[in-house]
Amino acid sequence: MKTVTHSLSAASPRGFSLFEVLMFIAVLGVMTSLAVPMLLQSDSFYAARDRRNAQELSSTSMMAQAAGLNLVQGGDVLETVRALARGDMPVRGPLKGRLFVVPGLSEEDLVGAARFLTIQGGQLQYTSREVPNVPGDQHM
Repeated sequence: MKTVTHSLSAASPRGFSLFEVLMFIAVLGVMTSLAVPMLLQSDSFYAARDRRNAQELSSTSMMAQAAGLNLVQGGDVLETVRALARGDMPVRGPLKGRLFVVPGLSEEDLVGAARFLTIQGGQLQYTSREVPNVPGDQHM
């Protein structure tokens, strides 16, 4: 009986197949598309987060005022924002016992959101542009 021996080095081709190269490029592309946004988080990312938080704070303030609860602290935007983060609830009316609060915001988040808020007519208003910090003004 004759035995046939094959050498692995002679049977296997050298290099990578086209499929393997394309798969490597695809995986590398996916990994890059996930990593690049994380590495390039610029001011626009933080400004968008601050704008979103400011909109939430403004909406909550308006809802609380509609329920008869005034969380606006004079003309001080930052203190008003802190009061909203602490929260409060009305003691009478149809929304008695409902808690008006914006939870989970750090002090950095509150200060960032205050840059896009102003107090006008006793209400906390959202502005899409950053409010300049003028000494003695009611803005943050």
